[in-house]
Amino acid sequence: MLENIEIINEKYNGKWVYLVGCVQDEYGSIVSGCVVLYNENRDNVIRRLNEFEDVETLTSFRYAGKIPEGVNILLNCL
Repeated sequence: MLENIEIINEKYNGKWVYLVGCVQDEYGSIVSGCVVLYNENRDNVIRRLNEFEDVETLTSFRYAGKIPEGVNILLNCL
């Protein structure tokens, strides 16, 4: 089910989420998507990403909600 990114951030606050079928705005920011994986532990989501390797839509892997103070997130683009 496609959900607005603000709703996703509220619903999955503090969790890592993997979205498929993402929609971007005119600036390239993700504005909605369908959550197919979520977990408090990033590695638990990463371990299951291969289940969706055949997905041919725009995807996003992100931390939902506000990043806690003192936590750094490194983005690695391949």
